Amino acid sequence: MIRHQGIPAEGIGKVVLTIGSFDGVHLGHQAVLARVREEATRAHCETVVLTFEPHPRCIVDPLNCPPALTTQDEKLELLEALGLDHAIVLSFTPQVAKQPAADFIAELQRGMTICRLVCGPDFALGHKRQGDVAWLREHGLDVVVTPPFELDGKELHSSDIRRLLGAGDIPEANRHLGRPFTLRGTVERGAQIGRAFGFPTANLAVQLNKLVPLRGVYAVRVKSLFGDHAGALNVGYRPTFGGDRLTVEVYLLDFDGDLYGTQLEAAFVARLREEEKFTSAEELAEQIARDVEQTRRILSSRP
Repeated sequence: MIRHQGIPAEGIGKVVLTIGSFDGVHLGHQAVLARVREEATRAHCETVVLTFEPHPRCIVDPLNCPPALTTQDEKLELLEALGLDHAIVLSFTPQVAKQPAADFIAELQRGMTICRLVCGPDFALGHKRQGDVAWLREHGLDVVVTPPFELDGKELHSSDIRRLLGAGDIPEANRHLGRPFTLRGTVERGAQIGRAFGFPTANLAVQLNKLVPLRGVYAVRVKSLFGDHAGALNVGYRPTFGGDRLTVEVYLLDFDGDLYGTQLEAAFVARLREEEKFTSAEELAEQIARDVEQTRRILSSRP
């Protein structure tokens, strides 16, 4: 997949295009992108997905900026895995938000020949959402409207997955995504509290505005520079030790090595329990040992 930062000036050629934030690249997004590939095969065109960074709502309604299910890099990797030919990342700015639909389409058409535009029924672009499906067709675009994607009889939206993760419902969030929810981060030095009682944890520096699930302890599968691992991950404030900053830390089962400065990716499988405040480090260590054993059981039963 060829990645473009902004609409290319030199021209891509004939394409079937889709436009959206695609946060999470969930099952509904995957259905739209499958239709894009089908239409491109019929029309003998390449496929293009145009997405935005940041999420448009973070510009037009910053007080309600949604935490990201996928970072830009994660999103692009998922799109590439789905077989798209081109991905355009457009910086969404106040100027873009105010751009009239006609100007936006004209800019697109300078960068590509749009054989077909694939979108959902409520799609619109341009200032004040002027460029809806009817407007686009009136202005000469061949628009293919995909039906809303439904799961259990209800339309699927990224906001549903954010709500599920905010409630700690990992299995249901993963079912909506069509894959495990993941967190990536570089391992940074922490207080090394866990090391003192036999459970050294890797503290992850998670990208700003990336969604972090509900506080608690989770069974996760972890990818590192050294391979694949089972892990017990904690999201919380370390209340036993008077912590005042939200941290994400993961203990890799049966691993002994230096992870500082490397990147880990944790795929969430299940939530084990809520965050708790213990009366002593010893009591916490006993609970972590139980968490580790529960993690082994869960991950061994879910290959």
